[in-house]
Amino acid sequence: MTRAELIGALAGRFYPRFADRMAAEVLAADAVGLLYDLATEPEALPRAVRHKVVWRGAYVLERIFFTRPEAFAPYAARFCSRDFAACADPGARRSFAKTMAALLRADEVAPEELDRIAEAAAEWTLDPATKTAVRVWALEILNRCRSRVEWVAASWDDLLAAATLRSSPGVLCRLRRIRYE
Repeated sequence: MTRAELIGALAGRFYPRFADRMAAEVLAADAVGLLYDLATEPEALPRAVRHKVVWRGAYVLERIFFTRPEAFAPYAARFCSRDFAACADPGARRSFAKTMAALLRADEVAPEELDRIAEAAAEWTLDPATKTAVRVWALEILNRCRSRVEWVAASWDDLLAAATLRSSPGVLCRLRRIRYE
């Protein structure tokens, strides 16, 4: 699978089970590295397809992470150290946040990366433009970082209070779950 073929497939028509089918194609072509680069380096993409390729690429990477974690493993350190926090695409953030929450849950994140990860999650949580699903996963990330990042623990009550302002029912539900954990 070439770069142009993968861009065409990601920017093309969306169909049922898109992520499953694309993940299978990418894995069969041994093109996870190419997919990772497309999803994390948007400036290298043509402007006309940038959002679609980044968002769908992140979605397919998420599927690969959860179904074949060993295929994602070579990129996990780079994801934690740079690409998670650098993600600016609102669609890709949901998949990236879900993946990061799973990495934190499995304790597979180097301690020196936690501050940057928590900072990005706090920004996503507090930004009023952030979509509900991203905010829910960002809160999960902050909750996982709370015992490991001093400033998150120190500002936890303020973060929760700010997250409740103008929040959707989905975010409020997640906040209730966090409070009772």
